[in-house]
Amino acid sequence: MSKLTTRKLQKRKARERRVAQEKIQLAERRRYALAFPEFVLRPNNAPQGFVDLIWRAIRRIDFRDRSLFQPAETTFLRLAKKNPAEVLSALAEGSKVADPVSIHLCSFVGQTVFRTIPAEQLRHWIPFHDVEFILVGREIVVKFRSLEQAKGPGGTIYFSRHRPTLEINGQKKVIGWSRHAIERTCERLAPRWNSYLGLGDVFAFFDKCMYFERADLHGGQLGFTFYDVCAQGFFTELFAKKVLGEPNGTQSYYRVGYCPAVVEGEFVKATTLLYPGFHGTPEYRAILNARLRRDEEKRLIVQATQQSREYLEKTVDFSLVKWFHDQGVPQVIQTVKAFYSNGV
Repeated sequence: MSKLTTRKLQKRKARERRVAQEKIQLAERRRYALAFPEFVLRPNNAPQGFVDLIWRAIRRIDFRDRSLFQPAETTFLRLAKKNPAEVLSALAEGSKVADPVSIHLCSFVGQTVFRTIPAEQLRHWIPFHDVEFILVGREIVVKFRSLEQAKGPGGTIYFSRHRPTLEINGQKKVIGWSRHAIERTCERLAPRWNSYLGLGDVFAFFDKCMYFERADLHGGQLGFTFYDVCAQGFFTELFAKKVLGEPNGTQSYYRVGYCPAVVEGEFVKATTLLYPGFHGTPEYRAILNARLRRDEEKRLIVQATQQSREYLEKTVDFSLVKWFHDQGVPQVIQTVKAFYSNGV
């Protein structure tokens, strides 16, 4: 047999092995697709870079991988593919959500996807963009959402599609945020805001919060304040219980903090976030006006600088929050007023 014939035979065998391997891989992909829900992307207005980042992570996911999913989770996903009606019925049972399709599958799928993405890559995109994993029939819909953006003299302005406003000198200005202000507010709202669940919470705030109050700060600095819900069954419920004692059943909201702001065109843009009690806030003035002994005044000022969300969760010490409230600077309010948009 000639050398040429030998080379041709070797190439043909290699090609046959490659084709056979491709057939095996295709058959395996088909079996996998029949066994588990498929991902369907809904990019909406999200930037392609963020969509690609999530999609690359999804493509690395194998629901049978025991390093990523527990046996019960894999079983759940198999059932979701085989009998979605039964799964949706089970998820909806006892839920206040009328449409079971809108219930997150999820949290374990979303959290797993986030764990496979390097933190520095995620931080490039969040919290300005969000992603949800939702079970819809036999599919996992991957729904993206983004804040709106505009260019201003001080850099990018991020704002809600619902365009909440605040009256400044007789004109309504759209509430906007600098990157720094958003990140500082995230730390106050949820210490683990860069996790899948934490991101969902903070993005929902920036996207849907409609109620803001003007609250100028020390030296006449333009500013505004805002509130977040005291959610029953969650840590934030403690704001209402510790400050009000026994809430009367009306929805409670706790004061998140104060944003020094600047007017840029049609926007009033937050530049940072000051926690209640920080220098220049009404709570800080309450300490100075209380005519306390110098050592007690200093102690409260120092304590105020520690009132981060993480500190409150760790200590469950709301004594200073209640003291501010009792000094006439409300820290928790109760109202029937809708603070958040009902829009999708």
